[in-house]
Amino acid sequence: MFRFFLNYYCSLWLPSLNVQRIKMESVYLCLMGDDTGKKNIFTSKSCGVGFSWEMALSKAQSEFVEREAFRRSGFFSSTGFSAYPYVFSKKKARWRCRRNAYLEMLERYAWPEWFSQLDISYSYSDEILRKNQEFFQEMRKDVDILHIHKVVPALQDGSVSMVILYAETEYGLVCASAVKETEEAAEENALKELYMHSIGLYRMKEDRIPPKSIYEKRVLWISGQKSRLENRLKHKGFKKITVPFPIKYQDIPTKYSDAYVVQRCSFEGYDKEFLTEKNEMYI
Repeated sequence: MFRFFLNYYCSLWLPSLNVQRIKMESVYLCLMGDDTGKKNIFTSKSCGVGFSWEMALSKAQSEFVEREAFRRSGFFSSTGFSAYPYVFSKKKARWRCRRNAYLEMLERYAWPEWFSQLDISYSYSDEILRKNQEFFQEMRKDVDILHIHKVVPALQDGSVSMVILYAETEYGLVCASAVKETEEAAEENALKELYMHSIGLYRMKEDRIPPKSIYEKRVLWISGQKSRLENRLKHKGFKKITVPFPIKYQDIPTKYSDAYVVQRCSFEGYDKEFLTEKNEMYI
């Protein structure tokens, strides 16, 4: 009931957008977009996934605010951005938002670290956890996944878990990653992103829509990088990923401040961007 009220309250501050609802067994997806998206590779401005419509919509709304905050912030990268809704306790929302911003920044830092540093340890599996199997099998009805590679890098921060997924599809390699409090939650979030990237790659290849943004170009570039992934998986390593930089947080002002807190986390002194052609866009 509270989630329903929260979504309604937050919607009063957001622009009017189409909401597409997709149910995949016990998992719900909400995609927020407008009619212009039909001509684009990614047809939604944001996407949320959860085990109820209310939770999925809430996550989609927060992602929309996060992306709008970045777009108006003047920063080069959206790495480390997070938005979190509130009605009564802004202080509590700010703490939760800060935690999510840290998880986002850690993911963007740890992924290229794992890929480029061959001495970093990780566990490997070609299976999805039981809790997420229904979602995964429903995805496969839309996306022809030939093989799944699941990588769990070893993190020094034992309070969180990171999951990187690589899927071999008929159109090439697709990847996604997430850092969350548990492996199940990280895998679920990575599956959502994997699904969206797979649909985007399909539209580029089948509908012949050329990529415009660096994000879209990255999805297309990665589709041909199976050999690089195979080479990385030959090395097991023994080290954990540490963050040797001071952690910095910033409040990001937005026009949605009556309903959302927006925070940005950064590792002070770390100057690598997640999405650039110089770093080969890292997979």
